Amino acid sequence: MAIRVAVLNGNAKKNGFIADVLSVISSHLTANGVSVQNISLYESHIKDCIGCFTCLKTGVCIIEDDMRGIIEAMKGAHGFVVGSPVRNGLVTACYKRFLERITYILGFTLLLEDKYTLAISSVGYAGGKKINRDFLGLQNVFHTRLSGFLFYKVGIPTKIKASDINKDLEKASDKLIMDIKNHSPRSLMDRVAFAIERRFMRKLMFEKYPEVYANVIKSWKEKGYYT
Repeated sequence: MAIRVAVLNGNAKKNGFIADVLSVISSHLTANGVSVQNISLYESHIKDCIGCFTCLKTGVCIIEDDMRGIIEAMKGAHGFVVGSPVRNGLVTACYKRFLERITYILGFTLLLEDKYTLAISSVGYAGGKKINRDFLGLQNVFHTRLSGFLFYKVGIPTKIKASDINKDLEKASDKLIMDIKNHSPRSLMDRVAFAIERRFMRKLMFEKYPEVYANVIKSWKEKGYYT
């Protein structure tokens, strides 16, 4: 199987720790036969979600920008490498914009549930670890299978270089490849949490407002989650 991985950079800074880390990982994946597509979210044309809910009903966003291509790339990938630093205890602005645009189309529909994610983040001193694990790891609503999460306290100014952690990056990349090849299962705790969330969303949202969530319901029925 030819493995396809989308590498998503959620940092507005073109050069620096995150960019170097993603470059090392991309090179290692490519050297191991993986087809890699690098996507800079900051350099992509991504408009704000306007909350019209059209995508919940139809599966298609009415906004015409680079998100259509990014969404198709994510659908076609077997896994993701997502990198972004902590900004004021949260994710970056460009990553938040991207996340809002895919939540209804790829999250609620669970179109990424069988894909694997390696998430990488950094912070100057402290904060943001849990938030970045969930958001960069495409957890919660998306429920991708988290292959790994690397989090580094780099200092201000940055004192750590990608070359300093090369072995960690290659090890995490190799695990992502193996998880995809072996279709590694979820942990028991993850399976239970996933099932509880599906029940909650179905009972409190989808069954009450089926006309609003028409495309989500269609996707869940195809997956056997809405019988």
